[in-house]
Parts: sequence; structure tokens; C-alpha cells
Amino acid sequence: MTACTTDKAALDKASADKARANVVVDALSEADRAVAEARQMPDYPPGCRRHHRSGVQLGDKLGVANKKADIALGNANGQIDACARWYDTTKASREPKA
Repeated sequence: MTACTTDKAALDKASADKARANVVVDALSEADRAVAEARQMPDYPPGCRRHHRSGVQLGDKLGVANKKADIALGNANGQIDACARWYDTTKASREPKA
């Protein structure tokens, strides 16, 4: 009649193994959630959404209009460069390393 009996030690071990497996699955799920959260990009800085205008008005002399446009273009390019640096740095800190 030994075929009908159960091995208590084997059942206990199987039960413990199953419990450990569930803990591992839960830990992996939590780790995946934490990684996904850490990789989310923060809000785009408001200064990066600013628009620039030259301020050129009808009647401005050509040299003055050119200077105003050049200043506005320089400001816009500086903003683009700063925002690109912010984005590159922020993205690199969130992407997996190779």
C-alpha cells in the first residue's frame, strides 16, 4: 500500500518551492514597474516652449531690422541648444546602458 501514501517531505518541499516561485514572480513584476517608472521622461521645461520674435516693425531701417532679427535668431538657437542638451541628458539617464 505504499503507492497510495503521500510523501509529506516531498509535498512540503513542493509547497515551499511554489511559494518561493510566487515571491520571485512578484519581485520581478515590481522591478519591471520600478524600471518603467524610472524611465518615464519628466515634463518638458516651459522655457523650451517659448517663442521668439524679432520685434521688427514697419518703418525700421534695414540695418536695425537685420540686427533685431539676428538677435532673435541667436536667442532661439541658444534655447534650442539648451533644450536639446536637457533632453539628451535626461533621456540618457533613463535609457538602458549597452
